[in-house]
Amino acid sequence: MDYRSKTVLLSIPSIIGSIIFAAITAIAAIWSRSLWLGTMTVFYTVTIFMKLSVLRRGSMSLISRKTGYTSAENYRKFSLGLLVFDIVFGITLIIFHINYFIKDYPGFTIYITAVYVLIRLVFSIKNMVQARISQSFTTISLRKIDAVKSLVSLLILINALLGRFGHPYSDFTRYLNSAAGAGAFLIILIMSINGLIESKKARP
Repeated sequence: MDYRSKTVLLSIPSIIGSIIFAAITAIAAIWSRSLWLGTMTVFYTVTIFMKLSVLRRGSMSLISRKTGYTSAENYRKFSLGLLVFDIVFGITLIIFHINYFIKDYPGFTIYITAVYVLIRLVFSIKNMVQARISQSFTTISLRKIDAVKSLVSLLILINALLGRFGHPYSDFTRYLNSAAGAGAFLIILIMSINGLIESKKARP
């Protein structure tokens, strides 16, 4: 089995795991009445649908002769969608920075998120390198989505840690949260622009 087929096959349990994590964070958001955690859960859930869309379009590229489903066109549309996602994500982070408030999350949120983030970050870096080597736009798209999931879950963890163990209402905590968000925004922006450039080069 080649790397592309293996990646697509393993996406199924990955999606199930993502749904479980999103459900846990949604419960924690309701429990703690945290608008921040609820909003991040929404963004995380959007990435699940993005992955399903990539898998659907990837399957269509194998069975359809329509030019709209070529590998390069699929990658272009994914990258454009990722750019829109990032713009909305960035605007949301700015709103939260201006109207800053923080909640004390349930302890299980921190521990579950910490384990999840550690595992996802390690595999995201490893898988992104392998995806680049495979030169498959479908696998690269899937791995980029995994990277975005890692960034969103990392923001959840940072916010929860600062809220529980730091000084949640200090300016330092506020700007540290915002700096982490800005870093995530820039990384996603680079991935989306890079995808648009690469897909344009690959189109006939």
